[in-house]
Amino acid sequence: MSKGNILLADDNKLVVKVTSAILEGADYDVIVAWDGLEAINKTYTEEPDLVILDIEMPKINGYQVCRLLKDDEFTRGIPIVMLTGRDQQSDMFWGMKTGADAYVTKGFKPEQLLTVIEDQIEQSRRTQGNQKQRDVPVKLLDESAVIGRVIDLLDSKLFESTILNELGALASVSQDYRGTVKSVLEIIARVVGNSVGVVLMFEEEAMIIRLNRPTKMEGLVHIQDDVLELARGHGWELANPDRIKVSVYGEEYIRESKEQAPERDYAHIHIPLKAHDRVAGLLVLSNYASRPLGRTAQSILNVIQNQVTIVIDNARLYEGARQLAITDGLTKIHNHRFFQELFEKEYNRADRYNTIFSMIMLDIDLFKNVNDSYGHLCGDEILVGLANLIKSCLRSMDTVARYGGEEFAILLPETNGSEATYTAERIRKAVEDYVFDASDQGLRITVSQGVATFPSPGIQGRFDIIAKADEALYQAKDAGRNRVVFKE
Repeated sequence: MSKGNILLADDNKLVVKVTSAILEGADYDVIVAWDGLEAINKTYTEEPDLVILDIEMPKINGYQVCRLLKDDEFTRGIPIVMLTGRDQQSDMFWGMKTGADAYVTKGFKPEQLLTVIEDQIEQSRRTQGNQKQRDVPVKLLDESAVIGRVIDLLDSKLFESTILNELGALASVSQDYRGTVKSVLEIIARVVGNSVGVVLMFEEEAMIIRLNRPTKMEGLVHIQDDVLELARGHGWELANPDRIKVSVYGEEYIRESKEQAPERDYAHIHIPLKAHDRVAGLLVLSNYASRPLGRTAQSILNVIQNQVTIVIDNARLYEGARQLAITDGLTKIHNHRFFQELFEKEYNRADRYNTIFSMIMLDIDLFKNVNDSYGHLCGDEILVGLANLIKSCLRSMDTVARYGGEEFAILLPETNGSEATYTAERIRKAVEDYVFDASDQGLRITVSQGVATFPSPGIQGRFDIIAKADEALYQAKDAGRNRVVFKE
């Protein structure tokens, strides 16, 4: 009884004779092909249990035959053993890269070849239930058709390597997390042509959307809802969807709604973004349902899935590390180091373009008494509460940092002295009226502030501004605390 059919493809008659004798002696039926084209056609017609391919063959070589067979859903499950007379690591490398299942050099011992064949056939038969059965007539391929398919495969591999290289290049570019996601969505949109691209990261509860074509606001809302539904299908649940931070790029594409022209439905394809053996988020591409994305769109996403995940996850980790480096651990506002870097940039900008900015130095009055009377944990709670209170009094363009201990620094771009003094007074009044939940009875504190502006007399460099704001702060302290002093 035959153990199975084996297709042997080799143009060397002696090798075919010897190898056939070994296989037939082990109760295998042997089908012979003398070149690459014949090997492909006989694989389709005979449906062998295993294919043995020589690397160097006429018409097309073994690498190309292997690549074609492994690319076809009806033949990719057939084990392929590469056979060559050259014992070189490069041959093994390229053989495996084309999808070969095993590799044997000529000059093998019979039992070595038979062991490889038996293992591959047994493994294939264990998974045979997952293979698709051919239900269409076999059409033999001529030489031009095979060459055409080889060219298509080369184009496909070139395409894959190009987009993967573009994505990989993002890993070496220093940009923030949202900028990285935006760039990923731009690259994918150029290739796929989708109308909307979305990345939802579960841990950050952040959704980044990039619009590539005109989209109505209600359509955008439906896409967001659909993305959340897809996320739930991957086991993620958010108690309050309104908490999700949404960033939209390409807002110029948002169209005004018209009652007589309702927004059309969207269809989606997506991939999960898996990091460290868990689903960390989703990448979703959307297009009008009436104009669905091409059949290759999902396969493109599958190809780039790992690279996209790596690029986005690395950017997320880098952003997290960067935030730790510039953030005060207690108050979660910027630290002294970051403030100095930002302050230097603002000073250079104002000096170069003849613009104006102001700085506020703020200090808690008699803070030592709070620590001595209520303890340092109570003092820490006041520092955290004060940082949040200051932020609530500022514009989005302003920056507050913990300068040291109980001292805070505030940078106010495009702000003159009177405007900065008004902001400082608003902060002073808000602090004076606020009751901090730092003890059972609640605590009230006051703050003193010094304000300085650039340009102003006596300032030759940025440290002069800090010195002037400091001097104004000490004047506020000496004048009785809980007040604002502006130093001309």
